[in-house]
Amino acid sequence: MTATWLLNRDVRPTIVEGWAWPNSAGNTAWLTETPDGKSKGEGFILAGARWISADNIWRDGSSGPTCVGTNTMAATHVQLGVVDVQADGMSWRHAVWLRCF
Repeated sequence: MTATWLLNRDVRPTIVEGWAWPNSAGNTAWLTETPDGKSKGEGFILAGARWISADNIWRDGSSGPTCVGTNTMAATHVQLGVVDVQADGMSWRHAVWLRCF
């Protein structure tokens, strides 16, 4: 998924912004419109996504949680670059990069 995007740059990620609530492994997040988590949201896969935080250093995302972290009770303000993935009759939105503010 991420590797395909890296090789096939004609697929342009859609940029979404909101408040990311991670799972305990930090490899997925629920993105909501407000920091209290009480607004509508959508889930995204973060595993393997390149990421950058306030230090402006890009990380390749292959070594574990991103700047969203693993605290399921804390939201992080983010922008995500997401692509639609279809494989084996299933589809989902996968983050290929994220920026934490």
